[in-house]
Amino acid sequence: MRDPDDTQAVDELRSGLHALVDDVEPRGDTLPRLLAARQRRSRRPSRRPLIAAGGVAVAASAVFLVALAVVPGTSPRQAEPVSIAPNSYVAAPKPGTLASFDVLTGKQHEVLAEVGAPVQGGLAADGDRVYATVPAAGGSDIVVLGPDRIIRPVAHRTGTGTALAAGGGRFAYAEGDGVVVEGTGGPRRIGLPAGEQALDLAVDHDGRLAVLTSRSEIHIVAPGGTELGAPMPTPPAGACAPQALAWSDSDVAVLTPAECGNPPAERMRISTLDGDSGAAVGGGVPFDTGGALGAEQVQLSVDRVGRYLVSVADGRQWLVDGADARPVAPACADTGCVPATFWG
Repeated sequence: MRDPDDTQAVDELRSGLHALVDDVEPRGDTLPRLLAARQRRSRRPSRRPLIAAGGVAVAASAVFLVALAVVPGTSPRQAEPVSIAPNSYVAAPKPGTLASFDVLTGKQHEVLAEVGAPVQGGLAADGDRVYATVPAAGGSDIVVLGPDRIIRPVAHRTGTGTALAAGGGRFAYAEGDGVVVEGTGGPRRIGLPAGEQALDLAVDHDGRLAVLTSRSEIHIVAPGGTELGAPMPTPPAGACAPQALAWSDSDVAVLTPAECGNPPAERMRISTLDGDSGAAVGGGVPFDTGGALGAEQVQLSVDRVGRYLVSVADGRQWLVDGADARPVAPACADTGCVPATFWG
């Protein structure tokens, strides 16, 4: 028979163990109560999504208002193209008038200025500045059209040369038996060999001067230089005499006939030469001109994306873009035209 004291001790131990288990194990209704509380919270409206939705609505309203302010209505007025743009070039549509044109459509953008006299020779551009030669007492004046659209005389020359170029804040022009460069400091005169003339000039963004002489030689003069120096190496065998030139980055772009001979060829190409060594960089695609081009009647210019504008005094023009060459609508009548130039 068990001792009563032992039975009481066992009962007290069991009661203590049950109390410990009740403190550790969840109650039998714990899980249902947790699920019910979760369901109540999911039904409660959330403030954060409402705030986010409000922010999206405000942002959408702002975009809509901006669109109303920016998108034009149904007005019949069309936006006019700007005068200085990647497709813009300057020409003289009639004697004494300078205007900008779209090279792709041939549409005139705007009249830029009246220079007061017929332009002689070609035009030159340095960014949004345009240089032109006009008759003057004792010779001719070189005038510049600045961003303010005001014409100002910047130089006077007494010779008959018309070669003119601009770039890098400088402009250069043929004067008698030499070339004058102005724009930084005082004028610099660069003499030419006896009996030679400057047929064409080009000034790059660093101030280097390229001179095409009447002997079909190309000379490169360093910025600040006063000596013509030796010509570039003789072109490869079979190459034709250059008729116009322009800087294309660090290379010299040269307009030459595609085939040499007599009568003059009616197909031209734009070759590129390394500005330091004179080595041929590219041959250029030939294109038809419909007639011979005179070296003193044609001008070559380059735009910001590397396209070439070939412009002739009789109104013929071509846009050369890589392997594609196409005619450009003339900016003037056959009489009184001057070669046009890219600008901007």
